[in-house]
Amino acid sequence: MMEMRRNVIEVWHPPDLGQLEARRGFGVVRPVPRHCHEEYQLCFIQAGDGELCYRGRSLSTPPTSLFMVYPGEVHANRPFDQDGCSYRTLFLGPELMRRAATEAHQRERGLPFFPTAVVFDEELIGRYLRLHRALERHASSLERQTLLYSFLNTLILRFAEQRPSPRRPGTGQHALRRAYDYLAEHYAENISLDQLAAVAHLSLFHFTRVFAERYGMPPHAFQTQLRVLRAKALLREGLAISQVAQQTGFADQSHLTRHFKRLVAITPGQYAQNSKNIQDSI
Repeated sequence: MMEMRRNVIEVWHPPDLGQLEARRGFGVVRPVPRHCHEEYQLCFIQAGDGELCYRGRSLSTPPTSLFMVYPGEVHANRPFDQDGCSYRTLFLGPELMRRAATEAHQRERGLPFFPTAVVFDEELIGRYLRLHRALERHASSLERQTLLYSFLNTLILRFAEQRPSPRRPGTGQHALRRAYDYLAEHYAENISLDQLAAVAHLSLFHFTRVFAERYGMPPHAFQTQLRVLRAKALLREGLAISQVAQQTGFADQSHLTRHFKRLVAITPGQYAQNSKNIQDSI
């Protein structure tokens, strides 16, 4: 039986997302005394019951809960489970959150405050986990940015103290088509969400929402689809898998293989071999 990791904390700073720090804790048993951060802290509890002391209250933080701490607020944490607490944390800079609130409200806003410090919203937590996992593996900047802004938009719409009313997106078909065509032409490049939104002349949050509504998937997923489609064509031409990965914008061969198998149901090697067998039989 594999020994469980204990008292391990991993910290990293995604280079393509400023004002953001990610952490993972595994079986952390040490309590954290009263302290504060300059950033927003968001923490999803994966395992181990615990407690958050925040704004004069003692709040339970059981597994599957997400807690949120406002910048500068003194707080403390402690686990109750003898095996410690395992968690996924994000620290988000105030300016990033201010921009997110302004985009969501469509007017200048201050820093959003979340009066409900511990939440169990399944959809929101699902978005949080998809974002956090994308930050620790090979993922394009477009995917990471899309997941980040999608999560923040949902967070602010549902839990900010002054919640904006969701706007009904306009059609904007020509604007979306410009972004669609640009992404199709530059699918292998590390395109940012800012670039696509600028091409469409739409705000980041509005663009993310209406693109997914129009094309059935967010921009990063559409980019991955295009990359896999091109990879299939190159494999049929007989290119090596490593070359295909490089030419289609994947980080490496394993990155290509993971997405290829997810979308095509077989590995690139199996696909290439099947294509060769079919051609040989003609």
